Amino acid sequence: MGAPPRVEYALTPFGETLLGPVEALGAWSVAYGDAVIEAQERAEERAGRGRGR
Repeated sequence: MGAPPRVEYALTPFGETLLGPVEALGAWSVAYGDAVIEAQERAEERAGRGRGR
């Protein structure tokens, strides 16, 4: 058996319009991800669904 066929992927111009928003969402998640998780954990504790329950 030989190597699999080569395949190239590329975004369409329409798909490229999403690069900015997706990069911004990624940057936001890096900046605020821990705070979101902490807020979720606090909400679960208040609802009686904390870890280990």
